[in-house]
Amino acid sequence: MRILIVDDDPGTRNALKAGLTSFGYQVLAAADAPEALKILESSISGVEPVEIMVTDLKMPGMNGLELIRSAKKMSSALIAILMTAYGDNHIREEVTNLGRCGYIDKPFGPGTLLNMIEETVAVHKS
Repeated sequence: MRILIVDDDPGTRNALKAGLTSFGYQVLAAADAPEALKILESSISGVEPVEIMVTDLKMPGMNGLELIRSAKKMSSALIAILMTAYGDNHIREEVTNLGRCGYIDKPFGPGTLLNMIEETVAVHKS
């Protein structure tokens, strides 16, 4: 299973990539939404497309919710997880309404993210 991590903070991005790689996932990383969309676009026609995208909410330019909306236009099968330290019930509801999405509050440990990925995949895998 291929996972795309999208976060403008290099420390967070690299820590998440290392953690998920240690659990056996193939992990790609992007520093912003435009880079993530390029990776998703090239992976759609590939042998192993990105199945899960984990994105931060607050990023320069396009935020995580906007990124998820754009990514789902490219691949409705994409499972997305929004992570944020600035969440509230409104954002949680928006994520839920997008379909095939999960939500996680920062800060969190590797086990929490792994559980969220497994739960989200189990609920939304077609």
